[in-house]
This record gives sequence, structure tokens and C-alpha cells, in this order.
Amino acid sequence: MRHNAKLLALAAALALAAPADAWASSPDTPSRAHQTADASNATTICEGGTNPGATCVFDVGCNGGGTCTGVANVRIAARGTLTIIADTKPVGIGWSATTMPGCTNPNAATQTVGSCETRENATLTLLLEFTLNGKKYAFGSTYTRLPEGTLDEFDTESRIDNWVINGETQAGWNEDAVESTVAHRSLFTGQVVNLRWGGLPPAAEAAVGPVLGKTATQRVALSRTDDVPICTDATPCKHSSTNTQFSDHSDGTDPLGTVRRYKVDIAVIGP
Repeated sequence: MRHNAKLLALAAALALAAPADAWASSPDTPSRAHQTADASNATTICEGGTNPGATCVFDVGCNGGGTCTGVANVRIAARGTLTIIADTKPVGIGWSATTMPGCTNPNAATQTVGSCETRENATLTLLLEFTLNGKKYAFGSTYTRLPEGTLDEFDTESRIDNWVINGETQAGWNEDAVESTVAHRSLFTGQVVNLRWGGLPPAAEAAVGPVLGKTATQRVALSRTDDVPICTDATPCKHSSTNTQFSDHSDGTDPLGTVRRYKVDIAVIGP
């Protein structure tokens, strides 16, 4: 797909505090779980089926319909919220603008993003907030010129400069980290952007890790649990049939940003 800065999620998302990286994820695959486990010196385990928790490699070792999408040695260190603000902002469009110049709408039927959602025009702001031991924490960053993704050798998920395995970068978004994707407007019906074992880039992990008690060999990852309703008046929030939880301004002619928020589990992964 075009301009693949492949979240959230968050998708990332979603990345925090490193100006050239953005990440997100859709639901786990055996490949993503395997990469996550390798990056944190952990192992993959079966989820579902008749032998959940059993050690596995991809889907080998999982019985009764189970999948090798779990990761061992996971500690949920905190729970918080991840706010995503995605915007399409061509040069010259500022606070005084009320319309966008000639930008076409995203098309879910063809899984095409809006015509103005180029790397140069897309911005992604991420804010991670959580409370731990009676103290509140907030880490945020805005990304521009999102990097192009590359294809994984096992499937078509993209990589970001985040977790390095055998000299190669792994994990990240597997959908375009642009406004229409965050709003689900350029995704096939029923397809959504989810966060599952979405890692933080090095600068963000260096800030968050010590707060969570992460050791040098462990990794920090986020997993989305649920949408948080943040804009519930249907007309000004421009609710679509896709989702009524957030502020959706991903129409091609809308100069405002799309804003949504997730509850997230913040995990430390690795023995």
C-alpha cells in the first residue's frame, strides 16, 4: 500500500518520542508473535485450542484450532490510554482554513487512502498516559514525513526501526498510519486497526522502561483493549457508520484532524 508507516498502533501507533518512526498493528499473526518473542528473549505460546500455553513455533505445536500468537513472560506493568491524532495537512493549510483544496475521499471498497494523504502531508500525534504507584505519566510526540514500510519475509507486515533481530528491524504497523486508516475509512468493511504487542521505539522505551521496572534485556509493548468514547455528539464529531466513538474528520475536504483514544495494557516482555 502507499506511504506505509506500518502504528497504531497504534497503532500505533504508535510510537512515542522518536521523530522519524511511527507504528501500529492489526491483530497478531504467528509471524508478529514470533518476532516479538525473539526481540525480548521470550518464547511463543498457543492461544485457544486444546493446549493453550504450550510452547510453539508459528502454528506448529498448537492443537484443536489454537494459534501460535501468544508470548510467554509477559507482565502487564500498567494500564493507561493512548490518544491518536491523525491529520492530513497540505502545505499552506492552517488554522484559518475551512476546506481542503481538491483532496478526494478515502475509499474502503478499494482500500485507497485520501488523495492528499502523502508522506509529506500526513501527521500523526501520539500521547501515552498511565498511572503507576500513585504517580501520573504522559509521553507524547508528533510525527511528520512517516517512513515507508518494507515487507516481512513471512508475510506482508511492515517493519520499523524499533526491535532489531539478526540485524533486521521488525514489528510495527501493517496499515498506513494516516488519517483515513486510523478512522477506518480506507479499510475493508470489518477490518480495523488494533494494537497487539506494538513496541515502542528506542527513545520512548528508554523513557518508559525505567518507570515500569524493565531490565536491559526486556522490551516494552502496548496492547489495545478497548476504544474510549471521546466525541459523542454525532454531527460535530462527524460519526460514520464505522465507529461512533471518536472525532472522525478523515473526509478528503475536512481540514481538522481525526482524534481517537484507546485503553491500553502496557506490558514488559521477556524473562
